[in-house]
Amino acid sequence: CMCMRKGCENEGTVKVMGIKNRGGRSGFLCDFHARRLDGYSVENDYRKGNRKANGLTYSWELETSNSNLETRTNLLNLGFIATSDCTVDVEYKSPIYEGLNAPIKHCDTIQMYINEGNLEINDTCGSHFHVGHVDYINRTTCGYSDSYLVRFYHSLFIPLCEAMKANPEGVEKIFGRNFGRWAQPIDEYTDALRHENFINLQHSYTIEYRICKFVNAEQMKNAMRCCKDFTEAVINNFIVHFNDTDFDRTRYADATAYRKHKAQVTAKKLVKIFEKYASL
Repeated sequence: CMCMRKGCENEGTVKVMGIKNRGGRSGFLCDFHARRLDGYSVENDYRKGNRKANGLTYSWELETSNSNLETRTNLLNLGFIATSDCTVDVEYKSPIYEGLNAPIKHCDTIQMYINEGNLEINDTCGSHFHVGHVDYINRTTCGYSDSYLVRFYHSLFIPLCEAMKANPEGVEKIFGRNFGRWAQPIDEYTDALRHENFINLQHSYTIEYRICKFVNAEQMKNAMRCCKDFTEAVINNFIVHFNDTDFDRTRYADATAYRKHKAQVTAKKLVKIFEKYASL
């Protein structure tokens, strides 16, 4: 039989059993995709689900400190790919989900593997969560120095960062960890396209929330929901208004002043979203 890994035409030799009620199917993987790792830069472009009304897409990078062959093959069976990362054992990259239900359900699967002793996530690991949008999170809005979000990065995200720094317990409660080497806080001097920023805009099609870490299923589900709400707030309060021409010119000297105002309004909403999830 052909390997179950999407796009692979090798013969499948490693039996993979489907996971009941978790969307898995039985079949075979080739030896490479069962036992070896794709390169660090390999992306998972496999898409799951149908476009939802809000247009958002989701994906995550699950860094692990240890996982056995059974777990690896079962995650591949669910659409993840296993890639190398010099800082961890294996980095699993999820499919691109067209809705939040699938990644929410997969949190329970990850928790099951941890409980069974087949997967470990230690303090070196992150679970970076990506939220995109087919129309509004794209090459125009992020990924380049002149894009919408990059140009107003500091106005949008410094107030959120300051609120998070003032409430480290809330940060850990939501995201599973605090700021660190690979998810750094920002200030007015931070390069908006620095890879290690806790909110990373280097990708031209998603906002990456690097501060997330899987501690347990319920915590990670809340982190995903929080990041979804952050992204919707950025889209609805800033991006969709970026090219408005009917703003009050008696209040705003030019389009830049109006855009900065919309960024500041959005920043306040992001703080409120953080406070909401921190209080749950």
